[in-house]
Amino acid sequence: PRLVTAPCSHICPANIDVPRYIRFIAQGKPAEALAVIREKIPFPAVCGLVCFHPCEAKCRRAQLEEAIAIRMLKGYAARHDTGLWKEKLKVAPATGKRVAIVGSGPAGLTAAYYLVRQGHSVTVFEVLPEPGGMMRVGIPDYRLPKDILKAEIKEIENIGVEIRTNTRVDSLDELFKQGYNAIFLAVGAHQGLKIGAEGENSPRVIECVNFLRDVSLGKKVEVGNKVAIIGGGNAAIDSARTALRLGAKQVSIVYRRTTAEMPASPEEVKEAIAEGVLIDYLVAPSRIISRNGRVDLENIRMKLGEIDASGRRQPEPIKGSEFTTSYDTIIAAIGQRPEVPRQFNLSL
Repeated sequence: PRLVTAPCSHICPANIDVPRYIRFIAQGKPAEALAVIREKIPFPAVCGLVCFHPCEAKCRRAQLEEAIAIRMLKGYAARHDTGLWKEKLKVAPATGKRVAIVGSGPAGLTAAYYLVRQGHSVTVFEVLPEPGGMMRVGIPDYRLPKDILKAEIKEIENIGVEIRTNTRVDSLDELFKQGYNAIFLAVGAHQGLKIGAEGENSPRVIECVNFLRDVSLGKKVEVGNKVAIIGGGNAAIDSARTALRLGAKQVSIVYRRTTAEMPASPEEVKEAIAEGVLIDYLVAPSRIISRNGRVDLENIRMKLGEIDASGRRQPEPIKGSEFTTSYDTIIAAIGQRPEVPRQFNLSL
């Protein structure tokens, strides 16, 4: 066994053997590279488009010139799929064991894929009309075309995973009664966090996960001409760029820290600004007032203080710096958490 792991593989959440698949690409063997990637993940094409690529920040090539475009090379391998990985695919003999998976997002479908390869029978239950979880309803089409996602989900079904959509699971005991030997919960983080500002329950204030989900599923969503996004992560950037695509004339992101602390991917921030998204740094919402079908957002300017538990400098309000701006819609994008049904009797 290897005693030392390359920094790029070490920091990869899936521990993909990055040097090995890049060597195959350098040798003109993208199909072999894809087989290496699929040892660890069943979504190489998806990751080739939307992974936040921490591997590139650790790439030692950057010490010489610049980091290797590891994510893009993954996408290159996926686009040159010859089916070679299927020839090498190993599926263990049937064990007779049945597994139920609640949720068809990346975690649920990845677990399903590798459990089937170990010989187990797997059924995935999804409450939404289409599988994919946040890949399907959280990432906009301009970042992840749905035909690419559907193709990779189809490969998971092809090896024997059963996916039941429009199916809500209300009882884990009932699944056990149906003969499942184990249950894997992969419900995702589909519940948005509250802003914590007075008036946030206004109908003109919507949560980013609900907003992105409705747009992704083809529902009619109207945001008006002037939109504010509260938050600084990738979900905030996705919401802002989606609002522009829905016809908003002015979209502003309100973020309480500076660009240095912003958790969104720098390339996504850069593209949003290039498309016309405005970003108000060192600003935090303090009150929301509904008025004649619009919403007034009262903000207070911030300054950075001491470093907090997140490793970032804590924003502190500047007394007397309040100001108010009127919007048609406010989208809250400050974070999400799992929504686990109470009847599951589980704690987070």
